Amino acid sequence: MTPAEPVKVLIADDQTLFRTGLARMLSADPRVEVVGQARNGEEAIAQTLERRPDVVLMDLQMPKVTGVEATRRLMSEAPGVHVLVLSAYADKAMVGEALASGAEGYVDKDITVEDIVNRILTVLPARGRRARHRGAELSLRELHVLKQVAAGLSNKQIARRLGISEKTVRNHLSRVFSKLGATNRTEAVMGAVRAGLVIA
Repeated sequence: MTPAEPVKVLIADDQTLFRTGLARMLSADPRVEVVGQARNGEEAIAQTLERRPDVVLMDLQMPKVTGVEATRRLMSEAPGVHVLVLSAYADKAMVGEALASGAEGYVDKDITVEDIVNRILTVLPARGRRARHRGAELSLRELHVLKQVAAGLSNKQIARRLGISEKTVRNHLSRVFSKLGATNRTEAVMGAVRAGLVIA
């Protein structure tokens, strides 16, 4: 995608008034092209596979298939897509689960449309499967481990979920701390929160 091309966005939200209103406002920005609207997680998956958006704004609480499950499935069925969790309230457990499933950030419905556009645009440099923070690069695996930490998982739980050893988890975290200039898990997570990579 060249810089001149708009970012293709799909909005998944079961609240019709909010979804259509957001689509209309986003479409007014030349940097964004809304390519689809989904009323539930099932439609979000189907439309993503059909229309291949760059970014999916994914509500968490949806019928049929939740935003968390839809995100998890998209990571395996459409690995090139970027998912931003969209919610009116920060249910940390659900947001953490969505981030652990592959979502790349959280967008509060109360923020301005301009802020939403900025979040959409900033998530795109993660293409090439890397994220930048303070000039350092986090690999996809390092970012994934950090998201598990933000979700409150221990090293043992992270190792079990990712199918790796606890030593490997510690090695990943050591590199994350070094790249983010952090001395412990809390500092690393807060740095990632400020960068918009995860929600605490």
